[in-house]
Amino acid sequence: MDCWRDRARIQRELGYIPGEIAFFDDMTGEEFLRFLEKYRGRAGAGRKAELLEMFELAPKGKIKKMSKGMKQKLGIVAAFMHDPRILLLDEPTSGLDPLMQNRFIQLLDAEKARGKTILLSSHIFEEVERTCDRVGIIRAGRLVADEPVETLRGRYLRSYTVTLESPEQAAAFARDFAGEQNGLQVTVRAQKSLENIFLEYYGGGENHGTHTV
Repeated sequence: MDCWRDRARIQRELGYIPGEIAFFDDMTGEEFLRFLEKYRGRAGAGRKAELLEMFELAPKGKIKKMSKGMKQKLGIVAAFMHDPRILLLDEPTSGLDPLMQNRFIQLLDAEKARGKTILLSSHIFEEVERTCDRVGIIRAGRLVADEPVETLRGRYLRSYTVTLESPEQAAAFARDFAGEQNGLQVTVRAQKSLENIFLEYYGGGENHGTHTV
């Protein structure tokens, strides 16, 4: 769709959390959400009340007096409340405490299950691993990886063989570390974390501007 000609439809079907959210600071949070409802043609509809309760946000105060975490919650509610088909999320949990970060991940899981298309940009690797089916890595302005998370991690599978002093020790080691025993030797396979894989791409050469999507 053309971003200018089809902007009304795009506003209805797209939810967006920018890395730096711009608000009308003199509005209250409540006024800002009502403004968005009218702007999108969805006044009185949507999931606003559900999301406000989920993120424990009372949006009655002036936005300019809100903390970073409260503003981030307001941005999340604004992006999701009209139930869009597509979500573009840039560092969406910035400023949230661990409890709210976990609730946001639960929200993403629920939206994925409903068939939503979600593009998430984040430097929080645990967040990416818990939510994303496919990962891209951008290095120096170029896409250097773009594949399913498990496929990417599978290419960085490593095997280690340890020799123990007795078959009993080898059996116990194999049991504790899910290894394969062959006499006194035990072979253990380990996957690198997404963070370590990212650093493999990040290391060496010109690395400015690298981030994960």
